[in-house]
Amino acid sequence: MRDIIKSGLILCVISLTVALTLAFTYSATKDTIELRKLEKAEEARGLVMSYAESFEKVENLDLSSSMVKAVYNGIADGNVVGRVFEVEGSGYGGPIQITVGIDNEGRITGINIGDNTETPGLGQKITREDFLNQFKGISSEKSLKAVKNPSDKEEEIHIASGATVSSEAVVDAVQAAMDLNREIISGKGDL
Repeated sequence: MRDIIKSGLILCVISLTVALTLAFTYSATKDTIELRKLEKAEEARGLVMSYAESFEKVENLDLSSSMVKAVYNGIADGNVVGRVFEVEGSGYGGPIQITVGIDNEGRITGINIGDNTETPGLGQKITREDFLNQFKGISSEKSLKAVKNPSDKEEEIHIASGATVSSEAVVDAVQAAMDLNREIISGKGDL
């Protein structure tokens, strides 16, 4: 009985030590982690709208029921040249962070896939240029559709082989950004 109590106490002390060490490490690095997230998000905005000099967050949109998590106006020479949407899709492995750029004419300027937990090798095919380039230049007036066979229609996105759920999640997320952009352009987006 004495050995069991002794072993239990030793285990408790080790667990407490590890927990305190983890808490201290998190406390010491949380600001750096947050700064890296902000830098990564800014870099993604620049990748999808490279001609914008800066980005200003649009604060007065109700995004509570949307896949869109944030909207930024792309600014060049003091003028809004388009919008960048931070969208969260629901993939096979969990949430997929997607950044979508749309110019003032309503055409997609670029897409960047950020943090995700999709299956390495299969689900990660959504990060490949051949998949993402299908979206460039598509007008927000069209409705996107994920298709299994290549198509000549620009709004039909050929899904990445073996990554059907992940591909459809990206298509749905980009469509949500396009829909909100259309509302903003028409004046219904409370911008």
